[in-house]
Amino acid sequence: MSPFLILGLLILLVGVAYGGVCFLFSSLILYSHRQPIVTTPHAYGMDYEDVAFKSTDGLTLKGWFIPGESGKAIIITHPFPFNRHGFLTKNQGVLTRFKTDVDLLKTAKAMHQAGFSVLMFDFRNHGESDKGITGVGLNEYQDVVGAVTYVTGRQDVSPNIGFVSFCMGADSTIIALSKEKEQLKNVKCLVAVQPISVAVFVRNYIRSVFTPLGLILIPMVDRLCQWRGGYAFEKMSPLPYCKDIFAPTLYIQARTDPWTELSDIQGFYEATPEPKEFWMIEGAMKRFDTYNYVGEHPEKILDFISRYL
Repeated sequence: MSPFLILGLLILLVGVAYGGVCFLFSSLILYSHRQPIVTTPHAYGMDYEDVAFKSTDGLTLKGWFIPGESGKAIIITHPFPFNRHGFLTKNQGVLTRFKTDVDLLKTAKAMHQAGFSVLMFDFRNHGESDKGITGVGLNEYQDVVGAVTYVTGRQDVSPNIGFVSFCMGADSTIIALSKEKEQLKNVKCLVAVQPISVAVFVRNYIRSVFTPLGLILIPMVDRLCQWRGGYAFEKMSPLPYCKDIFAPTLYIQARTDPWTELSDIQGFYEATPEPKEFWMIEGAMKRFDTYNYVGEHPEKILDFISRYL
């Protein structure tokens, strides 16, 4: 076999491998590996109802409604690629990308103990909800509007509600507040835990996990996401929508989160109208650690919510 033929075959193999890896990453972005529902609010001593409602584009979303004493309601929206109760590393599929379990029921418990009713639900293509292309907020804002419509339609809760929203959930809520002001007019406060621009996250995640050499994947993964019906990474950001937030907003971010750049969330904060607050969590804290931390230390969140809801 000639050296040129061998070189050609090697180049072909490298190209096929590169394309295959990029296609796999685009699939993980567009169609998140679903985390199964393996626990319920009963694990924390909370009564609940299994509920289902529609997004504004007609998808069926599954969730839990946890009734509270005050009649005031909090909607908790989860990150990508979680489900309503959180994330378990053992259930993330063949590719073990993340190494920390997260329990969002800790946050729900804190809200419930303070007297709030709580709605937790699965975004499209997560948990038990219908399939749909992930837009990290650009599609999921329609799920947020559906959740608000469901809660405000109940007779056992006040029409005024608040949000505690994590990562993709925060992006989705911010975009919903911008795009659907009338439907969300009863939203009185938002706690936005580590919202993110996808271009920033992908760049820092790949650099952190795969070394800077992995950055060569980004252009092709970005193009594949668009070719397969998704959005360009640069478009998947809540920044253009922050100026339209009309509810008091508390931003939360871990300073040492390796998968972001602090300028990203600082830009969200600066673009957001008053009243607004920023809680920068200090100490050695990775991104998923922060989701658990706020559930274990909910005092600032509860103080903020109590002032506006």
